[in-house]
Amino acid sequence: MFLVDLRWPTGRAQPSRLAGNPVADSNPLLSEDSRDWERLIESLGPASLLVAIEGRMSAELRARLSAEDLLQDTLLHLWRDRARIEWRGARAFRTLVLSMADNRIRDAADHEFALKRGGGHGLVSTDPFPSDGPRSSAGALPAASTTPSRVAIRREQADAMREALSGLPDELREIVRLRAFEQMPLEGIAERLGLGVEAVRHRFRKGSALYARRLRSMLDTGTSAPEFATDPRSNASS
Repeated sequence: MFLVDLRWPTGRAQPSRLAGNPVADSNPLLSEDSRDWERLIESLGPASLLVAIEGRMSAELRARLSAEDLLQDTLLHLWRDRARIEWRGARAFRTLVLSMADNRIRDAADHEFALKRGGGHGLVSTDPFPSDGPRSSAGALPAASTTPSRVAIRREQADAMREALSGLPDELREIVRLRAFEQMPLEGIAERLGLGVEAVRHRFRKGSALYARRLRSMLDTGTSAPEFATDPRSNASS
């Protein structure tokens, strides 16, 4: 599996990695300790989820609704229904998060369409919390996972990822996006882009290395930016 993971310089808090993380080997959804949920979400790379979700939204929808709102709404629904989710590991759960986000995007797009036709009452609010702020209960996400500082950090990380990705050559950018952020298999990317699997593998290795260098350059210039926590070449064959 290849997953965009985050690693920070010495002195910064480091989100949990999937590899060797006990969260990946047990079912954190059934844990009574909300910290297991928080560790799970961090291990999925929430900033990379924001980039993936924004890439699925139309420009018109992005002007009305943020990827942060959609991700928050998606996680709220999964948190509420966690007892009914069959746990198949962190990789499958990340896929479920993106699938649920797709549903929320379609719902929002339907509201946009209804507005244009003169019906509906605007977008349904995706803010899962009442005005008095988040609460740790069955109906709200764990408070520690929704603090303004954590949300701001994720947004900063996503901005850095997006900037590094946008600077890649055209022939590499989409392959890195599909493989690293969407977790699409090499065969699926090859079919979508009309390329051979070996060509996709080669371009992914080249593109992911360039992507990592761009992020490291941001770190060197003082920009808070995440980078690959694993060697992209070791994942290019899966």
